[in-house]
Amino acid sequence: MDNFQKDIDDRANLTLSNRFELLLFRLGTSLHEQKSELFGINVFKLREIVPMPAFTRPAGMKAPLLGMVNIRDQVIPVIDLPAVAGCKPETGLNILLITEYARSVQAFAVESVENIMRLDWQQVHTAEKAVNGRYITSIACLDDNKETNNLALGARR
Repeated sequence: MDNFQKDIDDRANLTLSNRFELLLFRLGTSLHEQKSELFGINVFKLREIVPMPAFTRPAGMKAPLLGMVNIRDQVIPVIDLPAVAGCKPETGLNILLITEYARSVQAFAVESVENIMRLDWQQVHTAEKAVNGRYITSIACLDDNKETNNLALGARR
């Protein structure tokens, strides 16, 4: 079996093995902590990732909506995810994450995309008690290193 076919088989069997893929991205510097936090989204919620296109801002549109973008003949709202999470992008909003939740399509503007990690669901912990914020749903432990304690925050729409 070649590597391409193995990768397809591995992806198809993720749910059977209680695993998932997490796309890691950055929103900029946290206004509270003054450091760049790592955020994540389940790859199954992503439709596509595109470089930041031009978008239209209709009159009266309020934050955190940046505007509307036409992607593949579909008009999609663009949400300023750093503003929602209390972050300031250092290099600008460079990437759009086109997502689909409950048959609703939206685009999240983010600063950068890091990589995709495969994790066990056991590495994910609820954040309701750990984080004082209504948008953070979970915290994923990215490795077993207690010194670096690499974490990714999962956000809800």
